[in-house]
Amino acid sequence: MSSHSMPAWRCHLALGILMLTNVFTFAGRQVVSVLLEPIKQEFQISDGALGLVAGVVFALLFGLLSLPAGRLADRANRRGLIACAMFCWGLATWACGWASGLGALVILRLLTAAAEAGVTPPSLSLVPDYYPIRLRGMVMSLYLIGPYLGTLVALGAGGWVAAHHGWRPAFAAIGIPGMVLAVAVALWVPEPRRLRPVAVGAEEPGAPSIFAALASLWAMPAVRWLVIGSGFSSLMTVAYAMWLPAYLVRIHGLPLAQAGLLVAVVGTLTSLVGGLVSSGVSAALSRRNPAWRLGTPILSLALSIPCAMAVFLWPVGWNLGSVPQAMGFAALFGFVSALWMPAVFTAMSFLVPPDRRALANGLLALSNTWIGFGLGPFVVGLLSDALQPLAGPQALRYALVTTMGFGLVALGGFRRAQPHFPS
Repeated sequence: MSSHSMPAWRCHLALGILMLTNVFTFAGRQVVSVLLEPIKQEFQISDGALGLVAGVVFALLFGLLSLPAGRLADRANRRGLIACAMFCWGLATWACGWASGLGALVILRLLTAAAEAGVTPPSLSLVPDYYPIRLRGMVMSLYLIGPYLGTLVALGAGGWVAAHHGWRPAFAAIGIPGMVLAVAVALWVPEPRRLRPVAVGAEEPGAPSIFAALASLWAMPAVRWLVIGSGFSSLMTVAYAMWLPAYLVRIHGLPLAQAGLLVAVVGTLTSLVGGLVSSGVSAALSRRNPAWRLGTPILSLALSIPCAMAVFLWPVGWNLGSVPQAMGFAALFGFVSALWMPAVFTAMSFLVPPDRRALANGLLALSNTWIGFGLGPFVVGLLSDALQPLAGPQALRYALVTTMGFGLVALGGFRRAQPHFPS
């Protein structure tokens, strides 16, 4: 079935379902942020161990499997791969609520990561095939608002469930809808016919190996710097989002439920708006000057870094009622930090041919996950533990401020990619 022969409603329905898979897979990652404090208290673990659970164990396996999953998606039925992986993801997420200790939770998070690797790269390859090229930026922006909606689900619904019923049922509240979505993918997400379809497990005559294909992608300066910039952007934004609820609890003294709801409403809603306008900002900048196709991520990082610093350096006690004034900067950060990701994935879709798109997306996912989701929360936890003897209760504050500085590396990466992007 060609995407051009599909009724518009089928394309819109498929996009909606795939966007929901992105919402819930990201909610499964982000719900851990609002559960850090109760998990720490029940298992009696350090901030470093919390960072391990929140990011590293998930990131290592997800990033490693994103590349073969992307390669498989370039050559196999993407719908079937997404449906199977999504069902396994929902089951593994639900099971996290049954963990008897830190070791069991780590193993279940590894299973969740393995399943999610079969969802994201194939979806990023499938979504652009439903629409003409002129709509690609808008469509990718719509799909990539999933993480912001997922954060809203995780911090809002997950925080409420955790506050009223404990941290374990919060995993069920995220995982069970994931299994339902797997059925929806199998029933209602079509697989467009490709120009050169390849059977599962088969190789085209003369087709390069995955290592040769990766080497050819990495040899492209624009691809290479996009991957580096994306990874360090993720490090800053994931560390910020994962630790902000715990920061509000420890430093500003907010109750857990209020901290989760406040982050969801103030930060996530503004991020949702930023993600939606990202394609419009990119289009406006590129019309003004074709060399500025990557102007959106550059602008995003240049504004995000000072906003994040202000959130964590704002003094305790400067409040509007029970809400720290620092959340005003959090609202600004939410908007500007959401601009970069849709622009980067859209740029990558123009840089590489369609039969390498999922592999290139897997490379971005590897960078975002290993550098961002893996190192971001872990670095904050290690720094917080290390600064404890010097800073005492303020250790988490200064650990977060230091970690926000990694955004400068991301800014440099996007700036280096800009001259190599075709005009």
